[in-house]
Formats: sequence, C-alpha cells, structure tokens
Amino acid sequence: MNDNKVSTVENTPINKSAAEIVAKIEGEGKFRTFKSPFVRVLWQIILAIIPIAGIMYVMGVHQYLNMIFYAEQYIGVFLGLILCAIYLSIPASRRSPKDKVPWYDWILAVVGLCVGLYIVVYFPSIIMKMGIVTIDRLIASVVAVFMILEAIRRVLGKEMFIIVIVFLSYGFFASYFPGIFKGTETPTDQLFNYLYLDPSSMISMLNIAATIALCFILFGQILLFFGGAEILNNFAISAFGKYRGGPAKAAIAGSSLVGTITGGPVVNVILTGTVTIPLMKKNGYSSAQAGAVEAVASTGGQIMPPVMGIAAFIIAEFLGVSYSTVALAALVPAVMYYVCLFFQVDFIAGREGFRRITDENIPRMKDVMRTGWVVLPSIVSLIYFLFIKGYSAPMSGIYASVVAIVFLAFQKTVREKMVKMFPMIFVETGKVMLDIGIVLAAAGFIVGITGVTGLGFKLGIMLAGVAEYGLFFLLLASAIVSVILGMGMPSVAAYTLVAVLVAPSLTMLGVDMLAAHLFVFYFAIVSNFTPPIALACFAAAPIAKESPHKIGFQAMRLGIIGYIVPFIFIYAPEMLLRANNIAPWWDITLTIVTALIACYLLAMALEGFLFLRLNAIKRILVVVLAAALFIPTSIWEYSWLINAIAFVLAVIFVVGEWQIYKKQGLRLGQGLEAPTIYKKEGRTH
Repeated sequence: MNDNKVSTVENTPINKSAAEIVAKIEGEGKFRTFKSPFVRVLWQIILAIIPIAGIMYVMGVHQYLNMIFYAEQYIGVFLGLILCAIYLSIPASRRSPKDKVPWYDWILAVVGLCVGLYIVVYFPSIIMKMGIVTIDRLIASVVAVFMILEAIRRVLGKEMFIIVIVFLSYGFFASYFPGIFKGTETPTDQLFNYLYLDPSSMISMLNIAATIALCFILFGQILLFFGGAEILNNFAISAFGKYRGGPAKAAIAGSSLVGTITGGPVVNVILTGTVTIPLMKKNGYSSAQAGAVEAVASTGGQIMPPVMGIAAFIIAEFLGVSYSTVALAALVPAVMYYVCLFFQVDFIAGREGFRRITDENIPRMKDVMRTGWVVLPSIVSLIYFLFIKGYSAPMSGIYASVVAIVFLAFQKTVREKMVKMFPMIFVETGKVMLDIGIVLAAAGFIVGITGVTGLGFKLGIMLAGVAEYGLFFLLLASAIVSVILGMGMPSVAAYTLVAVLVAPSLTMLGVDMLAAHLFVFYFAIVSNFTPPIALACFAAAPIAKESPHKIGFQAMRLGIIGYIVPFIFIYAPEMLLRANNIAPWWDITLTIVTALIACYLLAMALEGFLFLRLNAIKRILVVVLAAALFIPTSIWEYSWLINAIAFVLAVIFVVGEWQIYKKQGLRLGQGLEAPTIYKKEGRTH
C-alpha cells in the first residue's frame, strides 16, 4: 500500500491550499497583484477587518462595552469596508492597471468607505426622521447607489449589472408602464433614500451577508486552510472506492460532504472534481459522464442539510422561521436527490462493465481517520449548536469555528502553521465576503424595487392566470421561469429573484409558503447544471476536458430527480417534515419510502440496467412503476392502493430479472461488484 496517496492534514501543503483554491475559482486577473508592498498590506488589513468586525458584532462586544450600536451601523461598517476593498483590488476594465491602484480608484475607495461611514455616524439621527429626505441624505443615497452599481459590474459582471439596472429603471419609471406592469410611483429622492437606508431594501440583505454568511464562510475557510476538503474527499474515496463505480460514488459522497464547508457548486466542483473526475475517467466513465456526475453532486451541496447554501438562510429570513425548520424540510428531498444519483452511477458502471479501482488509488480508511478525525467534531459541533442547542446561525458558526480550531490544533503540522495561517484565514474570509456582500447588495436592490413598486404582486397575478388550467401548469411555468432566472447567477441572487417574483404566485393559490420557496429554490439551484448557462458544468469542463454543453446534457439526465422532487413535495408537503403536518405518521412514512423506491426504479429505467441490460419495453414498464410510486398517499384516498400495486409489481420485476440473470449462468455477485482488471503486486482483483 502506497501511503503517500493519502492526502491528509499531515502531508497536505496547507499554506498553499487556500491560495490555490481561490486562484482557481476567481481566475487570473480578477484581483490586482499589487507591486507595492504597502498597498498589498493595506488591502489585506481591510480584508481581515471585515470578519474581525463581524465576529465582534455577533458576539455583542459593543454590549459589554455599554455602547449603543445599531445593527444598521454595523452594516455601514461592513458596506464601507467591502466597497473600499473592491475599488482597491478589482480593475474597472481590462485596460486598467493590474499591478497598481490608479488615482481614480483611490478616490472611489475612499468614497466607498465614506458611503458606509455615513450610516455609522448618522443612523441614530436618521431613524428619528426616516421619512424626511434631507439634502445630505439624498446626496449620500445617490452616491451609494451608483457606487454599489459599479461594484456590482466589477465583481459580478455585466449580466448581473444589467439585471439590477433593469429593476432600478422599473423602480423609477413604474408609473409610466402600461397595463398590469403599471406600478406605484415613488418620488426620486424617496426611492434613492429607500434603496440605501430602508431596512426593507439593501440593508436587510446585507445583514444576512454580514452576520450569517460571514460566520459560516469563516468556518469553511478554517477547515479549507487546514485540509478539511482533502480529508472529506479522501474519506469518501476510501469508503466507496472499492465498489463498482467507486470513483463516481466517492464524488457524490465527497461533494455532499465538502458542500458543508464551501459556498457554492463551482467551488465544490473545483475542490472535489480535480481528484474525482480523473479517477472516474480512469475507471471507464466518459469525460461527459465524469464531469456531469461532479456537477450534479456539487450542485446538490446547496440543498443538503445540515449546512445548505447561504440561500437557505435567506429562505429562513424571508419566511420568519428558524434555519433548522428549513434544513429539516429539505432533508428528505435532498436524500432522494443523492439516492437517485447514486443508483444511476451504479447502474452505468454495471451496464458498461466498469471495474473497481486499484487499491493503490484508494486511501486506507485507517490512514484517513488517523489524521482526519479532527474534522468530524467540527461539523458535529455545528449541527449541535444549530439544531440541538438552538443557537442563532451566526453564533453557531462562531462556536463551531472555535471547536474546529481546538481540534485541528491536535495536528502537529497545524500547530506549526497556526500563528502564520490565522491572519490569512481572516484575509481569505474577507476576500470571499466581497463577492457575497455585493451579491446580496444587488439582491437587496431587487427586493426593494419589487416591494416598493408592487411588481412581485403583479407578476404573481399574471402567473396565477396560468393556474386557471390547474396547479400543475402553474408549477410548470414557475419552474421554467425559476430555471431561466437562475441561469448564470450565484445561487443567492438566483433564489432572491425567484423568491420575490415567482413564489408569491404559488402561495396565492394556497401552496404552503415553505414548500413554495423550496420549490423555486430547487429550480434556481438546478440551473447550475442546466444548459445553456450551466456554471457547474463550465467549472467541470476544463477538468474533464470536455465541452460544457455535453456535460450539461449528461448532467440533466443524471440530475433528473432535481426536476421531479419539487413537484412531489408541493403535492405532498408532509414530505417536508413540518411540525404542523396534519398527515398521520404512517402516511408520511409511506410517502417517503415509496418515493425512495421510485428513485431506484427511475435510475434503473434511465440507465437501462439492473442485473442485465433492459430492453425498451422493460424500461417503459419501470418508468410507469416509478411514476406510480411517486404518487403521494395524501393526494387521493386510493393512492396507497396504487402504491401497493406498483410496489408488488416492482418486486416481481426485480425478482424475475434476478432469475433471468442466474439462468444465464453469470457468476453470483458479478452484477453487484465487478472484479478489477488492474494488477497490484502480482495479484488480480
């Protein structure tokens, strides 16, 4: 056994990992490479202050000092710092200097800082006269809006910039639109003031970034810096590598685990895909299949409890429920998502006769756990603080970060590097927060305009017109709109758009609010692997050396359950495990069990394999059985009978296929785990 194959905290260059991750994700040229040491250090100090200030605020340091410090004042600190850092580090265009800060960006950086400081200094007096727009407040509001718009363009690109501009334009001219799109007129000075200072607009979304997102990003950065991603990936490879289709199964498990410490599908693809995609290709999966498996698995990290994407926290904020309620509701759909994907890659491996990978490519579990066990208490502690103790999300993130530091310090390599690495953890956290902060500022503008003009209500009425043809057609229209709106956008921005534009139309028809928001959330998330703009597939393409569009169409096939399960929990909200469920427990259990069996059958039909290849007629039969089992027991009083008949027929079908398999004289077990063709030390496995 070659122990050097195991990448752990002890033998991973932790001083390089985070920098390499950031470089891959951000791409070359996004941030300036400062020639001046003074400017570089200044920028790093500003970045480090962002999480430090956040920790101090969340832990209530100002209260211990008997200071009156409003949440909005802290948001002002956060906004000023991220604007200052953005204008110092991100060039205005390709022609702008990449190794120094031009004079105009120095000015903009100072102005950006002042935009935030204005809130810090004047907010106590602003709240006393919230409806009165003074000259200084109007000037500050106009400058702030334009500064944030330019920051959106620099950080997020032209697409997001154009979307925000369209919404802002509608806000200013809504009263001139015809028909249903005619909106409420808001005076220009009031609208600027609303966008900048009103708690219902930008400030509310920035509050999520500056508290919840910041604390969880810090937790993730601590684990990333000290090899957490490598440990979790190695754990998955060690657990599943020896089985048929092992690399693909490891990619699924690894991506769901690593998803707890990363911010999105693209990051997840890069972290786990660099290991799993080459292994899948070596095992026999095509380039498109390997890239698609990783893209779908990494996208699922956004919907997998206990730590879902940041958008899940926004769901909780929108609905006024605890994060634990959202996470519990997402549990069964997420399990279905990964179960179906898991069976699909297994059936692909069986159909194509893929062999298990050789032992030298599988890290020993003992070696992984010897150094990697320290990551487990960190994740368990996060679950404990969130779900058992019921602490707020920001405090849970901070406490889990402390636990992570304590346990990681058990590693000699970590102890040696800890003093040096701590400042860089804060710097990298601040750098990630530039993206998160400005995304949520953009989302805040969209939410604000939608609310002040009544646009969300009007679109809800328009979509509700589709409901005349039935709830299913409204759901179908909402799903299509959600996927389109989510394409090419960060998950947070995508969810925010669909939450304010699409979800209200569902709730107007009596759909459970949490179910409605999870529905549009799912479709905004699956846009990450839905062509033509599938960000996760574009991230996987250079690793797999395949066209992102080929990967995308494979991903749609592998991630098909992601398009189906939202419809199921709309019709069967008991699947969301709500405390207010009126369905009896046996109905809930039956719905979940039959849905999981249906996932197995659906995977079988899609890949055309069980123990042997399935012909077209058998595949159609299996699809029908899967559809029957997907029918929730609560939708019709005789649904249980359809489920029972489908289950019996499915058992008969599987047993019959097993008998055919045995009669053909195939070796018992070959269909479950094929032997490897690789040799090691003179032995054939």
